[in-house]
Amino acid sequence: MGITNTQSAVSFIESELPLAAWPHWNDGWQQEAEAAILDAIFSARAAYGTPSTGVRAVIAKWRGYRQSSEPLDDLAALAAFADRADELAIILGNRQRVPGNYSTKAEAVALAAAALIAAECTGSSDISDTDAHRDAIISVPGLGARTFELLLFLSGTLTPASVDLLTRFAAEAIGSEEPLSTADGTALLTAVSQELGVSIATLTHAAWRYQRTAEQPRRQSKPVVADVLAESA
Repeated sequence: MGITNTQSAVSFIESELPLAAWPHWNDGWQQEAEAAILDAIFSARAAYGTPSTGVRAVIAKWRGYRQSSEPLDDLAALAAFADRADELAIILGNRQRVPGNYSTKAEAVALAAAALIAAECTGSSDISDTDAHRDAIISVPGLGARTFELLLFLSGTLTPASVDLLTRFAAEAIGSEEPLSTADGTALLTAVSQELGVSIATLTHAAWRYQRTAEQPRRQSKPVVADVLAESA
């Protein structure tokens, strides 16, 4: 895409989602379905926080409870709390409720994990963009299609919709009024990740969450970084 476009994209990132302020500069939770589903549900209409607060604090507490040196990739561990959600809320140190106030997010996590297992999905390698897995998530009151979309992405699945979202981010980052091809968008993001000294997975996560938030229908203008530490499901 050229040095000029790379520099333009870096300048855009420094202005709109700087590494020091944008909370999504991490790799997501590929190969960790437990962490992915916790993130997908607890980030709904909530401050995402820092590595030690908000959503990542919830994941850290669950990781501490699990006391496993292996990746958190067994949904059965969360599904085990489907009938004792209050205990899970205590473990996670969080009693936030899902949109619509149907239940705590802890209960929604346990129920969603159980529903996915019933749909023959036990870990990150099973999660796929299928009606069965989507229906499993949206069967839980308070969860919707956006929750499922985020779960897929955090688990490492790039759907065509996610690729299009990242391509739109790339186009906006260089101020292009014309859409970019997938190949050009990918090349640009790869060059930018090298320029910033971050992995492509980290840049992709930060860019995807930024563009997803920016394109929320309820927002009338581009969000300011200080005002967008919340995600909507």
